[in-house]
Amino acid sequence: MRLLTRLLAGVLTLASVAAPLAAQSDSGIFVIRHGGDTVATERFTRTATKLTGTLALRNAKQTSQAYEAVVAPDASVPLIQVIVREGSDTGKAKPRVVQRARVIFKEDSAAVDDVNDRGLQTRVFGTGRGAVPYLNLSFALLEQGVRRSRAAKTSPGRVPLFNLGGGQTVDAKVSPLGADSLALDIGSVEFHLKVDSTGRVLGGSIPSQQVVADRLAGS
Repeated sequence: MRLLTRLLAGVLTLASVAAPLAAQSDSGIFVIRHGGDTVATERFTRTATKLTGTLALRNAKQTSQAYEAVVAPDASVPLIQVIVREGSDTGKAKPRVVQRARVIFKEDSAAVDDVNDRGLQTRVFGTGRGAVPYLNLSFALLEQGVRRSRAAKTSPGRVPLFNLGGGQTVDAKVSPLGADSLALDIGSVEFHLKVDSTGRVLGGSIPSQQVVADRLAGS
């Protein structure tokens, strides 16, 4: 999130599973907790061609990050748009938009268009082919990484994740962790994700950080 906040302030295969990716619509809510405290919630909706969601952080600025991503048949994400807001909706006042960003992925590059109070800035980053964008604490985008890894059929499972918070690309490793779970290593951080046979993430954790994500039904 550092790239997004910095620009606005100065914008995952279980090898044993070969089932095709689910194409039907899906939605849900992830509640992310650190210890006993809720630190973020994420509401999302997924179809065969689009993933939309809002990641709301429980921080002093009441930051929310609304995203809309185009999903390709191979589970890659050629385009994502993110709107960052701060503040709460009081009825009389709406959250303030502090940043709008669009990222277009093409081959091994990612072009970031950022609109903030200083105008439009465009930057191009090197990335991996078929990279999936990632926001810190977004389990819906991690699920897209899992789906991309399965579609790519690499062994061991790998997927490049483009960090929307810094512009770096990390080659994430996906490996089985029991019958219905997998481990996703992003650099030195290991996620444990509970998944079903189609790749839906049903919950997860970051053991080293004492972070747990529970998935609730969509509303």
